[in-house]
Amino acid sequence: MSTKELLRMTGISKSFGGIQALDGVDFSLNTGEVHSLMGENGAGKSTLAKIIAGVYRADRGSIDYEGKGVDITSPAVALSLGISIVMQEFNSLPDMPVYENVYLGHQDAYKHRFILDKANCIRRTRELLSLFDIQDQIDPMQRLRTLSVAQQQIVEIIKAVSHDSRLIILDEPTASLTEHEVEKLFDIIRKLKAKGVSFLIVSHRFSEIFSISDRITVLRDGRLVQGGVPVSEMTEQRLVHAMVGREVEDFYGAGKNEPCDVKRAPMLEVKGLDDGWGFLHNISFTAYTGEILGISGLVGAGRTTLVRNIFGIERRKAGSVRVDGRELPPGSPSASIRNGLALVTENRKEEGLLIELPIYINSAFAKTANDGRFLLDKRSELEDCAEMVRLLDIRTKNVRNASGSLSGGNQQKLVVAKWLLTKPKVLILDEPTRGIDVVAKSEIYGILRRLVRQGVCVIIISSELPEILGVCDRVLVMRDGAFTGDISTAEVNDEDIVRMASFGTPI
Repeated sequence: MSTKELLRMTGISKSFGGIQALDGVDFSLNTGEVHSLMGENGAGKSTLAKIIAGVYRADRGSIDYEGKGVDITSPAVALSLGISIVMQEFNSLPDMPVYENVYLGHQDAYKHRFILDKANCIRRTRELLSLFDIQDQIDPMQRLRTLSVAQQQIVEIIKAVSHDSRLIILDEPTASLTEHEVEKLFDIIRKLKAKGVSFLIVSHRFSEIFSISDRITVLRDGRLVQGGVPVSEMTEQRLVHAMVGREVEDFYGAGKNEPCDVKRAPMLEVKGLDDGWGFLHNISFTAYTGEILGISGLVGAGRTTLVRNIFGIERRKAGSVRVDGRELPPGSPSASIRNGLALVTENRKEEGLLIELPIYINSAFAKTANDGRFLLDKRSELEDCAEMVRLLDIRTKNVRNASGSLSGGNQQKLVVAKWLLTKPKVLILDEPTRGIDVVAKSEIYGILRRLVRQGVCVIIISSELPEILGVCDRVLVMRDGAFTGDISTAEVNDEDIVRMASFGTPI
């Protein structure tokens, strides 16, 4: 690791509407190092990263870059200094092609100053995609919105790489990537690091942080707790304690191995499901009360397509879906909800919540639709929301506040609350802990385990193998639209799952 300092921030403070996001934070980054920034949601990590990238300006403090004092007043100024950021919320143009998303704004991508050199940009985009070995999966000409969330994340990352930046900030870069894609990303980071490129990574995934980082800085409540600790001197236990100020016990939810009072019985039965588009092939499985069932696989394996077909967002061509013995009509989410099926989608901000609207209104949507009402009973909805806030420990000062005021973990709890108010028999969650901190993850795991004890059938899609192995009782492994494994998590490890997901090889 290089010891030549690239960036130094001293006494950085920032507030938003009276809320102190950062309070006198010091931070440094060396040339050719990977420095990870850790902390709970709301700790100030993304705020500090956005100050470096020119998205925000600090209220107080100074920034030195390459040994000189700088005033980073905008993202354009940051780019001119060689600083790029990939934010958790995509900064993209979904109706435009991939290559235009990558190269719009590049001064050297234009002919005669204002005409985009299409052929050259397509060629260069294809070269960048080949770094991830996905040039055969993503066409530079296809519109961005046609890509999966994981593929859009990769486009955001290669956009940053395309600027030849000396400092690349990655805010939750692996939240929607599979293990294979994460390794591809880390290979690229290591190659660029060897060329002197520095990385600041904001992440909640401990295994990845310990795998790729040189140093770790921890923030808590906007203040520096531990600064620039070499990863060799850090343990997971020490890191958790630094982040939350206390020990977190039973991380994956109390009672995974305890007997369940609910009798194990079939609750969701899928037989011969085929989507008619070639993505799903004769899918059959049963999910039971008294267990948490996991669905694992690489991006493109068909996991999200499967649950969207089951729920009725996409219309299946063949096969049957039964909840508690009652068959669901194809292509009817409303019928699915009426019969006790609930789906927490992977993108909470686009499909799970209307973040500009109050918390209590968001919590009411699914129940109101299920009751067949068009107008909200405000008193009833406020009472329901208050009960969910208490039950799920959603941290908010006022349920009339906009849902966007909540931290990521509390937003995710709100999405779960919305569906719990429909009293589901089967709760399906697609990437339920994407982009949320360690404490919020643990709290959500505990909520799911309690629901199982109450008789709810819980199904989790996750790209995090530790989550699958730690939370789920059983796992179904998918590859190319079909299952390659159905096994107890007590009898399988991460290597077994990767082998089944990659090659279809049973253990």
